[in-house]
Amino acid sequence: MNKITRLSPVNLSIEQLIEAKAIHLNMPPWRQVTSSRHGNRLSKVRGRGMEFDEVRHYQAGDDIRCIDWRVTARTGKTHTKLFREDREHPVFIFLDLSHSMYFGSGDKLKSVFASELAACLGWNAQQLGERVALTLHLGEQAHNQKPAASKTHWLAQLQSIVDLHNQQFQRLTEGSMQVGSPSNNLAKLSQLIKTGYQVHLISDFYQFDSDAALHLQRLSQHNQVFAWQISDPLEQQLPKAQQAQQLAVSDGSQQAYINPSNKAFRQQFKRLAEQRQRNIERMLQQARIPHQHFSTALEWQDYA
Repeated sequence: MNKITRLSPVNLSIEQLIEAKAIHLNMPPWRQVTSSRHGNRLSKVRGRGMEFDEVRHYQAGDDIRCIDWRVTARTGKTHTKLFREDREHPVFIFLDLSHSMYFGSGDKLKSVFASELAACLGWNAQQLGERVALTLHLGEQAHNQKPAASKTHWLAQLQSIVDLHNQQFQRLTEGSMQVGSPSNNLAKLSQLIKTGYQVHLISDFYQFDSDAALHLQRLSQHNQVFAWQISDPLEQQLPKAQQAQQLAVSDGSQQAYINPSNKAFRQQFKRLAEQRQRNIERMLQQARIPHQHFSTALEWQDYA
């Protein structure tokens, strides 16, 4: 797709999230998990469900409630009905809009990139007829919505992303944005999610501590979970001295300067960034959650 139209490098617009419908991503190969939900997708699992499959001779262990008495009476041999279970995979999108996501060294904040990705995943689920729900991690608080399949509901959820994203940025500039682990919000998410759901985690994962890691492991035991990591190139490595003598960094209210001309400092910065990335990947591997890493330095067509 073409580059998404942005009216502001820091604020978000509903037009951006509607345009994200045209983003093409390679979706992850979901691993099989146990599901007890009913919906609009047929599985190959046989059992008591919504769709009749066939009749066969009764076998030891078959549920007697599934005996087909008409066929049994007609043939003189006990027959049982088999069903194909009708299932759906409601999609939950956990979007991190906490403090560390409001960073960018180019023309796009991580939070903006993440919001566009959330919209893309939601549109994809919409096209498959799945119900979609959002959890927006706002620091110590969260904004949760229940899954629904209607386009009107999804557009309302997109508008909530826009509103809360821009409110969070305003709080950042005022120095009032909350900072905290997503552990409590992941615990609430676990209470909302039933077995067999698809869960997309969109974050830089910088604030995920050991408690959050435990919740990730619980989520992935009976659900299809995928992690989408967003980072900025300046978080991975400082530019060389000849590219910039001083770098101005700000948290919205205060400003400081980094001098990348010190080679030892640049090397230490890179080592710490690599260690942080290894810790994130180890956490996700232990939870058996596959993940994909995105950089704000690239445009969406670069990932097609």
